[in-house]
Amino acid sequence: MKANILIVIVLSALVALGIWQWEWDMSWIESWIGLHPVLGAGIYIVLVAASVVLLPFSSLPLLPFATQYFGTVVAALLSAAGWWVGCLIAFQIARLGRRHLERFTSLEAIDRLEGKVPADIGFGGIVVLRMILPVDVVSFALGLLKQLRFRTYAVASIIGILPFSFVLSYAGGKLGDRQFLPFALAVVGMVVVIVVIRRLWMRHR
Repeated sequence: MKANILIVIVLSALVALGIWQWEWDMSWIESWIGLHPVLGAGIYIVLVAASVVLLPFSSLPLLPFATQYFGTVVAALLSAAGWWVGCLIAFQIARLGRRHLERFTSLEAIDRLEGKVPADIGFGGIVVLRMILPVDVVSFALGLLKQLRFRTYAVASIIGILPFSFVLSYAGGKLGDRQFLPFALAVVGMVVVIVVIRRLWMRHR
C-alpha cells in the first residue's frame, strides 16, 4: 500500500514538473546539448546515479527533459545506465558496513525492507524487486546480504531496470509533448503491472 502511494506521489510530481516546464524557455539547453551531446549524456547519467545514492532525491522529474532532448530510446538507455551505476554504488556502500549507510539513507527504512527480503534471494527475486520497489533503498538493503554475489546482483538489476526505464521514458516524452492520454495509459499500465508482479511475488514467497 505504501509503495502504491509513493508511486502516485512521484508520478504526480512528474506531471506537475512537466506542466511547469512548458512555460520555460529551454532553447539554450537544447542548443548546448546539440553542441555537446556526449557531455550532456554523461552529466545526465551522473545526476541519475547520484539520485539513487543520495536519498531522498529523485531523478524522475528529469525524464521529460531527457526524452525531449535525447529521444525516447536514448533517454531510456541513459536512465537505465544511471540507475544501474547508482544501484551498484549503493550496493558497495552497504557492503562497506551499516555505519556508512547513515550518511545516505534512513536505517529504519533499510531495516524494514531487509526484514521483507529473503536471505536466500536469487537472480529472479532481484529482478522482481527491481520492478516493484524503488531502486535506491533496495540497493542498500541487498548490499547487506553477504551471501549475495555482486555479479548476480549486477546482471539481475539491469534486467529489472530496463523495462521500466523504457516505459518511464515513453511516458515522460508524451507528457513533454502534451499528449495526456498516451501518458496516462503508460502510467496506469505500469502501475497495474507493478501491483500484479508484487502480489504474485508475495504469494510465491
